[in-house]
Amino acid sequence: MNAVKVDDAHRIQLAELKPGDYYETEIRGAGADEVTLRRLPAPPRKMSRAEVLNAIEQSPLRFTQSWDEIRKETREL
Repeated sequence: MNAVKVDDAHRIQLAELKPGDYYETEIRGAGADEVTLRRLPAPPRKMSRAEVLNAIEQSPLRFTQSWDEIRKETREL
């Protein structure tokens, strides 16, 4: 096993790790004697504006009142 040194920014470089991958750290033992890295699946990508607008258009949910009617209903007691 090769030793690695942590730099001033608290980073380490390992040849097996790829940029952009996500890892979960598990620290075992007192004083962080053992650290385990577990690869995580990539988070789902964010939807583009066009995809969001298309999803809204395809949704079966619809307002039954105008914005002015909703505003009056919520502001008046």
